[in-house]
This record gives sequence, structure tokens and C-alpha cells, in this order.
Amino acid sequence: MSERIIVTGATGFAGSHVLEYAREDARFIASCRDASKLPERNAHHAVEGDLRDEAFVARLAQQADVICHAAAWAELNGSVEDSRRNFLEPTLRLIDAAVRHGVKRFVFLSSVTSKPIEERRLHTSLPLEKIWAHYDAMMRIEAKLKEVSDRMQVVIVRAGFFTGKRYALGILPILLPRLKTHLVPYIEGGKTSMPLINGIDVAQALVLASTVPLEGGCHVVDAVGKEVPTVKEVLRHLHEVYGYPMPHFSVPFGFAYLFAHAMRALHRVLPFDPLIVPSVVLLLEETHANNDKAEALLGYKPKVGWKESIAMQIEEMNTRQHTPMRMNK
Repeated sequence: MSERIIVTGATGFAGSHVLEYAREDARFIASCRDASKLPERNAHHAVEGDLRDEAFVARLAQQADVICHAAAWAELNGSVEDSRRNFLEPTLRLIDAAVRHGVKRFVFLSSVTSKPIEERRLHTSLPLEKIWAHYDAMMRIEAKLKEVSDRMQVVIVRAGFFTGKRYALGILPILLPRLKTHLVPYIEGGKTSMPLINGIDVAQALVLASTVPLEGGCHVVDAVGKEVPTVKEVLRHLHEVYGYPMPHFSVPFGFAYLFAHAMRALHRVLPFDPLIVPSVVLLLEETHANNDKAEALLGYKPKVGWKESIAMQIEEMNTRQHTPMRMNK
């Protein structure tokens, strides 16, 4: 009998792409709060419930041979309390339940920006939870998974920045309306990389991480698109092809973090969405992400180039995003 692979967050960006990519593979079982939002082909292979419900988490772990944890709860300007309640604590409970019920492999969707955090290369002394509560939660989850990897095989997929169809939150939906204000600067001249990845390639990486035979222990891989452009290359492409303004000046990372921190504080007493918050600055830190390990370990070979992925994103934004996306929902 084939192993049952439970995909959490099945109606979200990553989870929905996983189910689409693996559409002929009956081993992949959708887990979501509302199965009516799934495509018809997946709805009858779904486990419905909320990951904040401890009883549901236990049932989920009992049914799974592999858990592909693509669910997340993230805001660019959200609170630590919300992140812990809606993402960190449910995920830690899911990991504990997976170990307790003998799940063979746990695949976790993380981010390439975990690398500069882990290596202490950030250009700020702000505590991580003050920069971005969601990333603080991700690092705590990664640490927990490494701790239990002697009892359950773990694959941590550090993906690039999501682009493509069915987006919910991402750097382009936040960045593009702000470019129109002519107030967005380069940070460090735009020389750092912007490791974009299309939903199709996120799905490929997660499907491979869930199915490829591996030796035990913990495996951590990056997964990004076919090429990794710099921030400057992305912004120039947006200017030349789509008419977005180019930045008119540049600031160093240290100043950007301080300014973003001040803007977030100002936002607490003013009704408008801030121009920038520390989480956006964090996304522009250099990651040196590449696909070498993912290709060698999993056979991952991205299919979508960054320009094509941006085109897919902007086409959908033109029909879906009638007002600028807010940093906290």
C-alpha cells in the first residue's frame, strides 16, 4: 500500500500547487479548514479541520506516513502573539504528534532567508521577533525539527520568494504599489539577490522532498527558480516591461532597518499602511541561495524563469488586486 502523504494548507499558495503538481498521485491527501475550496478532484481525498485544534492534529498524525507541512500564517507587520497562536504553537504540536504516532517523514516549507538569520549575518541588532514574528516562528520550528530528527526523518525546504498564480502574500504584491510612490529606495544599491520561485517549482520541491528515498536524519535544502536575479535586475525589468518607476536613491541596510522600525511605530497611531516595515528589509538580505543541494539530493530542477514567473504574477494581480495589499490583514 502506498504511503499516505498529508499536505497541510492545501488551499493555500504552496499546498494548492503541490496538489496540482501531484494530481495523478492518490497518495497526496489534502488537509484544510474548508474542503469546499479544493478542486473537485481533491475534495473527496481531503481531511477537514483546523491545525489549532489539538484533537484534529492528533487525528492527522495518526493517518499520515508523511506530513508535508505547507500551511502557514504570516503577516509582514503582524503581532508576535498572533504568529505564535496561529502558526508556531500548532506546528510544534503537529511535530510532537507526528513523532508520537510514528510518522516516517516530516517536510517543512521554510525560507531561504533563514540562512542569513542562522548565520547571524543580518544588518541589525533588533531581536528577530521584532523584525518579523513569522520568521522567528520558522526558526523555532526548524530547531524543533532538528531536535527530533533522530526519531523522525526531516526535510526542511528553504524556498525562495513566492511568485505566480494563487498568491496570498508576497514581495511583489507589497512592492509594486509602493514603487508607484517614487519613495522606495534601493537598499545597498540593489546588489543583493532576489531569489524568486514560482508556485510550480515550490510544488516540485515539496513533492520530491516528500517522496524521494533518503537516508535518515535531517536534510536542509534551498529551492529557488531557474536563475537568481539581483534586486536591481528585477526592478529594471519591472521598469522596462511594465513601466514601474525605478528607485531614485539608495540607503544602507542599517538605515533601512531603523527607518522601517520607525515607520512601524508610527503606523500604530496612524491609519495608513506603512511604506516599509523591518520584515521587508529582511527579505532583501543576501541569502546566497542556490539549487545545488536540492538537485543532488532530490533531483530538483526548476522549470520557470523569474521573468516568466513575474509575468504570471502581474497578470493575476491585474485581475485580483484592485487595491494595494495590506501588510497586516
